[in-house]
Amino acid sequence: MNPVRILVVEDEGAVGRDIQNTLIRCGYSVADIARTGSEALEIVRRVDPDLVIMDIRLSGAMDGIEAAQRIRSSYGKPIIYLTALADEETIARASRTEPEGYLIKPFNERELQSTVEIAISRSRSREELEDREEQFMSTLRSMADGVIATDIVGNVTFMNPVAESITGWALVDARNRVLQEVFSISDGSGRKAPNFSPRARSSDKQQGRRVMLTTKGGGRVQVEDNSAPLKDSHGSLVGLVVVFRLCEGAGSGINETNEAESLKGIVEGIADPIVAFDRHWNITFANHRAVEQFGRSQEGLIGSDFWELLPEGVRDENFHDASRALARKERCGFEFYYDRKRRWFEASIYPFGEGLLVLMRDVTDRIEQQETASRIEKLECLGLLARGFAHDFNNILTVMLGNLSLAEMKLPEGIAGRRELEQARAATLRAQNRVYQLLTFAKGGAPIRQRLDLKLLVNELQEDLERNPRINYEFEVADDLRRIDADSGQLRRVIENLLRNAEEAMPEGGRLQLRLENAPSGSRVRENLPSSMELEDGADYIVLEVKDNGHGIDEDVVDKIFEPYFSTRGDANATGIGLTVCDSIVSAHNGGIACQSIKDKGTRVLVAFPAPEEFDQGALSRGNKQQFSGHDESSRPRIIVLEDEPLIRQLLVANLEQEGFEVVETEDGEDTASRYIESYRQGKPFDLVIADLSIPNGVGGAKAIEDIMRIDPGVKAIVSSGYSDDPVMANPGNFGFSGVLPKPYQPKQLLSLVHRVLGA
Repeated sequence: MNPVRILVVEDEGAVGRDIQNTLIRCGYSVADIARTGSEALEIVRRVDPDLVIMDIRLSGAMDGIEAAQRIRSSYGKPIIYLTALADEETIARASRTEPEGYLIKPFNERELQSTVEIAISRSRSREELEDREEQFMSTLRSMADGVIATDIVGNVTFMNPVAESITGWALVDARNRVLQEVFSISDGSGRKAPNFSPRARSSDKQQGRRVMLTTKGGGRVQVEDNSAPLKDSHGSLVGLVVVFRLCEGAGSGINETNEAESLKGIVEGIADPIVAFDRHWNITFANHRAVEQFGRSQEGLIGSDFWELLPEGVRDENFHDASRALARKERCGFEFYYDRKRRWFEASIYPFGEGLLVLMRDVTDRIEQQETASRIEKLECLGLLARGFAHDFNNILTVMLGNLSLAEMKLPEGIAGRRELEQARAATLRAQNRVYQLLTFAKGGAPIRQRLDLKLLVNELQEDLERNPRINYEFEVADDLRRIDADSGQLRRVIENLLRNAEEAMPEGGRLQLRLENAPSGSRVRENLPSSMELEDGADYIVLEVKDNGHGIDEDVVDKIFEPYFSTRGDANATGIGLTVCDSIVSAHNGGIACQSIKDKGTRVLVAFPAPEEFDQGALSRGNKQQFSGHDESSRPRIIVLEDEPLIRQLLVANLEQEGFEVVETEDGEDTASRYIESYRQGKPFDLVIADLSIPNGVGGAKAIEDIMRIDPGVKAIVSSGYSDDPVMANPGNFGFSGVLPKPYQPKQLLSLVHRVLGA
């Protein structure tokens, strides 16, 4: 089978190529990359892709929504929207184009792949359904017999041309009218003939019979008719189909039946509760599912007030609409929560006789899916807010952290005020972690991976941990624990959240255990991990276990603990986001997480992170650590800095010049690229570029490096940003960068990374 061909529409070249590379890794084929809406229209016409991934905001006269609308109307292609920041009006415009999905920037590979798979599946299912419907409707239209279809209460939904010709009713006039009005039949003596089968088994179709049909114009013709039930994919009855033809001769083989018996023959085969009541709200009929649902006998239901069956408050909210439907003989409906069954139901109300008929469908799954979608939408909105907040706040923290670190370096040990500086710096680092948590919770921010020693991380965390004196803490870390490629801030957040949850589960005190150990493929530890973690077969992992002997979690809610806003705690400070953060971080690291709990016995949370192949840790630390002060001007490495914030730029320059580098400052990426290229052509290239990713109202680092690489593909560059969840920060190599420096950072982190990149 040929791979799915996808058109990417993205005006940022580096971002477009990153999406292209990701799609190719996932097994898709990228038909092309368009930068404008008009270019996208031309490519769709020319190459006929299977799917279009469209950025909402595009440069040029046509934005992504207008381009998507034209592509949908002219070519019928499924659309997935990309967006970073979008207001309510923009989202509303986008929704009207009926996209197959949305991807909120930044997104990871797993999100991209799942969204594409769902979009392709929906598109193909819709095409298959449309083909089947068209074939079916063509068949019905071409039949020599008349065909009429109804819904569950006998209202006409379809007539083919032959049926229109015989009855005198056009479909546009007959739709939603009761079958008895459009297909009015009687026996030879003039008595009305029933349209519904009196048979109790709805699976049987009615035998052919000859009846007199009264046309719309009042004429009478003899027809032979047959009827059969229409069922949905679950076997529930959803309507009736009547097939008839003109015939000659007379005769009547009609069995007499009353309305109630006719109704019974139809609705007893329905899998949902259904009741009928008169104009006084007294129940006149209930099928066996209604008897089961309301826990009453048939005799106990008949004659009772319909509203008394429903939960308190349902009548007050819906009585007016139902009364209007009763008076006007029209449809209505409402949803209600049936607390006895802990289920949601949708009540669909139809005119029937002198009263109404109510079909109640269990819609619990749909309601829960809507609630989940609403939670996700809230998270995405929070993510958009968090990104802007994080960028500005991280810039401020960078200045604070940098100056605090410089002050510490200048003040000797033991001098008055030194301890307060250290505490202020530590608090700044904690503020940084809180910003990362907000980003991670809001969008599952892509981790900035570095080779990490978890043993050192746990040791640092133990020093900062505020211990509960009633809890016995036990930390066990394997001496030979392998290092992993991970984001240290995010992993610290996982451990902190798990420890905090364990502490809260033991308000009276208890025993809290943390264990870190290797879990290579085939080991006992690896084999004993729960299958729900869905780990890669044959892969090695590091396993984190946090265990308590607290009150435990009820079995019926343990599977919900990773859902946003879900909490087993009842206090006002319970946000229900801690484990959501953990699950998001673990997923972003391609790991697995599982919870095992026994009520009143305790809870055990297991987390597995992939363990990469080991490498020479000393090689990194042995990088080029020499200072360049004292060297002559010609031998000093030259660094060009792109940073629009003056305070951060001053801090950068001060640290680099103190280390002995020659530094050139720029505020816009266009100037950065121009100066670099000019120096390169003069034979005096810069040794390193340190570029801020985002420059408001200017050219940022990604575009600057893209321009530089056209002239010097071997450029060495470090990207820095307060948007720590940007895809460029997560995958710097894909955008031409040799290192990544998330804000805020300390001077020693800056200098260590600079030496490593220059020494590589």
